[in-house]
Amino acid sequence: MGALKTVSLVILAISVFTFIALFGRLPAFRKTPVALLHRALWVHLPNGIAAVDNRLFGGRVVLCWNRSGSYILKENHPLVLIFFVSLLVIGEGLFVPAAWPRLSSFHQFAVPVAVILPYLLLYKCVVTKSFITAENHEEEMKRYPYDRVLFHPGHRCSTCDFLKPARSKHCSFCQACVSRHDHHCVWLMNCVGANNCVYFVSLLVSLSVMLVYGIYLGYSLLSEILNESVPPQVRESMQGWTGWINAWSVVVAAHPRIGGVFLLMLMTAPLAISFLAYHVYLIWAGVTTNESAKWSDLKEDVEDGFVYKTRRSLIFDSRHSTDFYDQSWPVHTDQILVIDEEPPTEGCLLASDSNCIARRPASDLPPDPRWKRLHSMRDVDNIYDMGFWLNLRDVIGLSVRRPKDILST
Repeated sequence: MGALKTVSLVILAISVFTFIALFGRLPAFRKTPVALLHRALWVHLPNGIAAVDNRLFGGRVVLCWNRSGSYILKENHPLVLIFFVSLLVIGEGLFVPAAWPRLSSFHQFAVPVAVILPYLLLYKCVVTKSFITAENHEEEMKRYPYDRVLFHPGHRCSTCDFLKPARSKHCSFCQACVSRHDHHCVWLMNCVGANNCVYFVSLLVSLSVMLVYGIYLGYSLLSEILNESVPPQVRESMQGWTGWINAWSVVVAAHPRIGGVFLLMLMTAPLAISFLAYHVYLIWAGVTTNESAKWSDLKEDVEDGFVYKTRRSLIFDSRHSTDFYDQSWPVHTDQILVIDEEPPTEGCLLASDSNCIARRPASDLPPDPRWKRLHSMRDVDNIYDMGFWLNLRDVIGLSVRRPKDILST
């Protein structure tokens, strides 16, 4: 019982630590205990260690730690990928041979498929790049229209020295601009972007299925062993949670390869499923992880009353307003947003290719009635949200653009 409890607590602690480290900075967890624990882990705890180190060792421990941390956190290294693959290989190497003689023919066919598929998808995630280069830059500029909310035309990457396509972002780890940048994944040593997002989501699906399937097999095998080793009259005498846990502790201790990996899968499956659920939500919402942070910042500006909206057709003539849209993109909007502490005045000018206001010197001009202060994010259009199925087609890499002749009708 003591060994089982210790192993369970260690695995649970590792899972909670990993969850907080990976999810703590997400906008969805702001002002929640997860964000508070993340801040305590990455801000308050290091500051406390630094204070003790300065007093006792003159800062030498923190200096060595920072050098190691700089490599681990700020460089594109294979350590986390090696750890991830090692965890898979060791866990499967312990569980499958021990469980194989007890598996039926169906499971002996299904287990290799469930084991091999994550490795194939992991390989595709690692080797498939979504980098924007001089050769594909023109094509990437046509992939997505600018929404004039998060992404505006005319911005140039200072490192790559070319115009940034909509939904792209420069990754300091990969030292490249990434098409439809979602996030840099240390588990993959690669960015998740337009070309490998489908493999990444598929990897999360395969890992979640493998873990849930492994939990089912582990529970079935341990239950079978329990029924074989414990007489029926003894099983009937086990009352309450204490008796049930004691009996399972004996079984797990007697078969540590199956029992230990079963506990590991039981504790880590929620982490993989949480990752999958979050990315399914992103597909449903028509955003990436990178864009979700930008939308969260915009939401704060809206709540503070610093965002104003009008219709582009009210500001520019109809011809220019029509040229503004990418007519083959399924979702259009006539909105223009500006972020400012004061509403635009009648003397303000708006650049035609961006949402940038140039104010005239006079400060006593009245507010322009065409601009309305926003009070809710429901009033902001996201042209990249085309509905779940079209969003999913976009992630898979299938075309979501409409032919020109259909648009005319």
